[in-house]
Amino acid sequence: MLDPSRLARAARVGLGAGLAIAVCSAVALWTELPWVFPSLGPTAFLAFAAPAAPANHPRRVLVGHAIAVVCGAVAVRLFDVADIPAVLAHFDLPHLGAATLAIAATAAFAVLLDAEHAPAGATTLIVALGFIRHPRDLVLIEAAVLVLVLVCAALRRLGLIRPETAGSSGHVR
Repeated sequence: MLDPSRLARAARVGLGAGLAIAVCSAVALWTELPWVFPSLGPTAFLAFAAPAAPANHPRRVLVGHAIAVVCGAVAVRLFDVADIPAVLAHFDLPHLGAATLAIAATAAFAVLLDAEHAPAGATTLIVALGFIRHPRDLVLIEAAVLVLVLVCAALRRLGLIRPETAGSSGHVR
């Protein structure tokens, strides 16, 4: 039998992450712009699964993704892959260089600026590999992260997010 507190936590995490993504998805549907992207999912999940973790502080989330967007965009320009189709397989040397530089720079700047947020590593690869490349869409990445942070703050005020911490076993203390 499952522990009732685990069931309640699972419901809060699932509902919270789902609501946060639903808001961004509604904006995407309404605007027909890319307001939802792969690294937004882990950001939403972590915001509810471990809200008290230092990496999930709103400043780290916002700055971490901003660093990722900038580093990914700079890598795209430096390796001149802006006009080459996005890649997941059949890598070429320019994309290899862009991906490597983007993640290395993102990691280094995130540490330097105390903005460590692991999902930002996915954001920088999304940009460096060419999946999101239009300058307007790069700004939308940060706008979507901001909306997500604001939704999380609102849900915290409503009591859906609790500042609990999880131990190494994943159990709530």
